[in-house]
Amino acid sequence: MAHIALDAFGGDHAPYEEVKGALLFVEKTGHKVTLVGDEKKISPLIPKDSKIEIVNAPERFGMSAKPTEILKRKEASMNVAAMLVKEGKAEGFVSAGNTGALLVLGTFLLGRMEGIERPAIATVMPSKSGGTVLIDAGANLSLKPPHYVQLGIMGVAYAKGILNKKNPKVGLLNVGAEEEKGPDLLKEVYSLLKDKFGETFCGNVEGRDVFYGDVDVVLSDGFSGNIVLKTSEGVGLFVSEMLKRSIKNSNVIQKIGALLMKGTFDKFKESLDYRKYGGAFLLGVNGIVVKAHGASDSKAIFNALNVAATGIDKKIIDTIRGSV
Repeated sequence: MAHIALDAFGGDHAPYEEVKGALLFVEKTGHKVTLVGDEKKISPLIPKDSKIEIVNAPERFGMSAKPTEILKRKEASMNVAAMLVKEGKAEGFVSAGNTGALLVLGTFLLGRMEGIERPAIATVMPSKSGGTVLIDAGANLSLKPPHYVQLGIMGVAYAKGILNKKNPKVGLLNVGAEEEKGPDLLKEVYSLLKDKFGETFCGNVEGRDVFYGDVDVVLSDGFSGNIVLKTSEGVGLFVSEMLKRSIKNSNVIQKIGALLMKGTFDKFKESLDYRKYGGAFLLGVNGIVVKAHGASDSKAIFNALNVAATGIDKKIIDTIRGSV
């Protein structure tokens, strides 16, 4: 049974959606959750017979706050949640709060793993192969060539340990598939990855390959990776909205057909819904850290907690340590 600390005041809809998601998660899975936040505001939202614990942390760390300030804000809910992991009172923590602050806590409070210079955000993108690991998805705006090798090691460990892929194929995000494409930095990275991963390195991949390519792990700097991530969210929302408009403006026969296809449309919509994937791991630090979307509702929080529990159960930290 996993024990997860949840920053109850991280997201846009905190603490209501965090509490709802946590209650459902505990009920459905039996795992333990400790809510971290203003006890006066959280307590009225929790049934008296609930097994969920509360750790009081009266301060909320805002999205616009300077990330490095989190280390000084000892009573901020995100800081206290991370400290529970640091002290061994929880096995991991989840937050929908300030991404930069989460990175600071992971790097400087929990500490980097030996052999990892740049912790990175890893997320699973929907793909025809059942999910592609995108790393880095926003932690590091720029990287040096050796850092990409470290990303590859962490991404492969994620694909093996969490997605159960036996021999994950690794690709380098670039503007073209040819080896000579891209800036000099990526040409150097290409050579390093080829030496490190051998036949499992499938070379350069383009943005479309994240979703429709024969690749399991896509490596990128955080700037480009975050653009891919946010663009995919926008495309998913756009496609869903256009389907609704098309059905609304169709004739009676077409609407009947759409009604008969409702189950198929719902499954398609779900495959593009960021809430299904819940959260992204911050890999390369000494602890399970999961970043949930800032706009997370209870469904997204539930799934983010599930991501953390899976990481704990699959011992993703030990797997990475054994690979570095």
